[in-house]
Amino acid sequence: MDIFTGTRGFIFDCDGTLLDSIPAWNACEAELERLAGATFTEDQLEELRAASITEAARIFHERYGIGRSAEDVLRMEDEMLLDLYRTEVGAKPGARDLLAYAGERSIPCTVVTSSPLRYVRAGLQRNGLTAYLREICTTDELNTSKQEPGIYEHAMATMGSTPETTWGFDDAVYAIRVMESMGIRAIGAYDCNETGAYENLAAAATMIVRSLSELVPAE
Repeated sequence: MDIFTGTRGFIFDCDGTLLDSIPAWNACEAELERLAGATFTEDQLEELRAASITEAARIFHERYGIGRSAEDVLRMEDEMLLDLYRTEVGAKPGARDLLAYAGERSIPCTVVTSSPLRYVRAGLQRNGLTAYLREICTTDELNTSKQEPGIYEHAMATMGSTPETTWGFDDAVYAIRVMESMGIRAIGAYDCNETGAYENLAAAATMIVRSLSELVPAE
């Protein structure tokens, strides 16, 4: 039986779930860590990864003294990241097939992301994925965090779905936990231990996969 029977909406994370962009973010984090002259703990990294890029830039500036201002840090990140999304970041295996599967069955799809719209749109357009999406919901535009339920509620309202008729896909443990707490069945799309150890992701999610291609039902 198709586990998605009766589904009215898919919520996708972008980085590490639809797009193979975590290496680009890791390189950016490493450079900022170098500029800060500090080694970030796992808790500090989780806070930074959950924040919007604007909030993360403020933290880097105010807490670690990077740049002349938060806006200066944001410009640094733009220089390091935007070109990579436009020219190098590829789609994760199975991403296009799962989105096409949803389109064939009239299941609306949204993206929920902490990354700037300009990055995400560039990467999704480069890989031909934007046509499958109802909306790209960013924490910057909605002034929230992926650690809060509001952005997922917004995504469901956009799609006309409810928690009981929605599936979420994310590689981050904190996001999986939020969706599961709301009654959304969440699939851990394991990418790397930077976003959540496999066993922690498996414990938090309804199910876990190493590739989205595992979720496309055979015809």
